[in-house]
Amino acid sequence: MRPAKMWAACGLVAAAIVAWNVRAQEPMPAQIAGSWKIVRMLPTKNEGCWDGAKSLVGTTLTYRTNGMRWQGGEVPLTGVITRTVTAETFQKETEQSWGTPLKLSELKIMTPSVMEVDLQHEDADVTGSTTEVPGDSVMLVGRNTIVVSACGTFFEATRMGAAKNPTVATAR
Repeated sequence: MRPAKMWAACGLVAAAIVAWNVRAQEPMPAQIAGSWKIVRMLPTKNEGCWDGAKSLVGTTLTYRTNGMRWQGGEVPLTGVITRTVTAETFQKETEQSWGTPLKLSELKIMTPSVMEVDLQHEDADVTGSTTEVPGDSVMLVGRNTIVVSACGTFFEATRMGAAKNPTVATAR
């Protein structure tokens, strides 16, 4: 291969790597920025893996562009991945993960799909019993309502300071 062609090929590879990295570094959706109070644990048939899950109710999650906070535990983010999850996909994925299918409707999400935000970070010990960070997986249910998960347990959280609104999402 001639040097000019070799440098052109290297340039294409470098451009592809840069493009992939830019795509992988999605921005934090503005809809989740701010503070959220976990108001209740959502009952499901699956078994969570964390005995202290109930202790999350009443606590606050705060999301910023480059990090999140829960119970004083600051967690720097290394990336954000968003995707639309259909009811069918959610059911299949929960069955694969826990052996029990879970429906979006069991989480009081009545839409055919929901946006999921997966916050990427290094393992962190903010709970004292697991390296999983509560609230690093977020489903955008409504303007002032999100569903977060921790170790297979799901929680409803409402935006702090927001006016009361229905917590059940409805199809549009």
